[in-house]
Order: sequence, then structure tokens, then C-alpha cells
Amino acid sequence: MEDVLKLTWDNVDFLTECLVEQIKNKNIQFDCIVALGRGGLIPGAMLSYKLDIKTLYNIGINTRQENGNYLDTIVYQRPDGIEKGSKILVVDDINDSGRTFTAVKSILERNYNIKSDDILYGSLIKRYGSEFNTNTISGNILYTSRWLVFPWDK
Repeated sequence: MEDVLKLTWDNVDFLTECLVEQIKNKNIQFDCIVALGRGGLIPGAMLSYKLDIKTLYNIGINTRQENGNYLDTIVYQRPDGIEKGSKILVVDDINDSGRTFTAVKSILERNYNIKSDDILYGSLIKRYGSEFNTNTISGNILYTSRWLVFPWDK
């Protein structure tokens, strides 16, 4: 049997509220949320409602195979309409290795001319040891290598 940690919808709601409080404490008016497909779509939508940020984009990105082995980053969907100078909240379910956030940072800076300081990266869970720590917040830090299963992963 795999060593997994299954999160419930109550866990997700609690972690989302933790992000809401951290975001409100930053006193930043975000122009949009960029949710990372697929894991960040549901938390991104939840934060959109809770923070009243109506503009919600998706970047479809994959840095992991089904079996957990890393590949080259594949971007399969990019948003239209992000304007230079926008303040962006990037949302994903987990900041695991940091590879996805690193790739998204590069995409937003290079393709949309967004300054690094104008981007906040939020994840429900951050795995201890993630290599991406620039402008990040998380609902909780995971100090184990257990595989996480979110309610939408079923």
C-alpha cells in the first residue's frame, strides 16, 4: 500500500482560509489570479470568491509524470489578457519541488512582462525543502514525503 495522505474538503477549506488571511495581511490589491491547471484550479476559484478577485486565468502546465518522475516542463494552455504591470496571485495545490512555480515565474516575466515583485505565489501545501521560496505563502508546510491526495484527485 502506498504511503498517502488524503485531504478532505474540510482540510482544503481550512488551508484556503489560511491563505486568505495571509493575503489580506499583505494589503495588496491583486488584478487577477492565475490558477495552475489542474491542481490549482479549485483553490484558485475558491480564493477568487473569498477575495472578490473576479479575473481568473489558467496556465496549464505539467512538470511531473503520472509515476512521479520529472520531465521537461510542458505548457499546454496560456492565458490571454494579462497586462503588463498587473499584480498577480498565482495559485497551486502544492509547492512540492518548486519546479512548477519556477517555470511559471519565467513565463510571467518573459511572456507577459510582469515584474517578479508583482507576483505572489500561494499553495495550499508547501513541501519542506521546496526550492522555490520567492514571494510564497502556503496554508501549511508538509514535513513528510507522503504523497498527497486532494479531494479532486479521486
